[in-house]
Amino acid sequence: MDVLLEPMTFDHEQLISNAEGHARLLEDPDFRTVWAENALARSIGLSIGAYRQRHGLTQTELGARVGMSQSQVARLERMDHTPSFETLLRLADALGLKIEIAIEPRRPLPRVASTVVQNGICDTTDQVVISVREYGTKQAPPAPAH
Repeated sequence: MDVLLEPMTFDHEQLISNAEGHARLLEDPDFRTVWAENALARSIGLSIGAYRQRHGLTQTELGARVGMSQSQVARLERMDHTPSFETLLRLADALGLKIEIAIEPRRPLPRVASTVVQNGICDTTDQVVISVREYGTKQAPPAPAH
């Protein structure tokens, strides 16, 4: 049985940018709460994925350098959970990352939700600012031999 699909049409003038769409989502208090609760997991996940790609590493190779399994790296990159303080220290030390977390008083208006900064990720909500950048020229140690 053949199914004919009608071509989909839409009004191009109705299109909005990702930033505008995200700004609209942030107007919803429930969305803002979830966005803020996941800020650290999101920033670390995006940063680790970007770091790994910039350095041409697999998840297994990056995990070996940090002392984590491939599945742990995958969970970080998928933003499945908020990493522990110990995990942040291991990532910063092994990969030469500078991770800054600032908790500020709640602001009445949402700031821009996510901004890419040179050589890293900066994620902001109305209360938390998280910045992850490569620090100096420290090279991650080679993976241990098997």
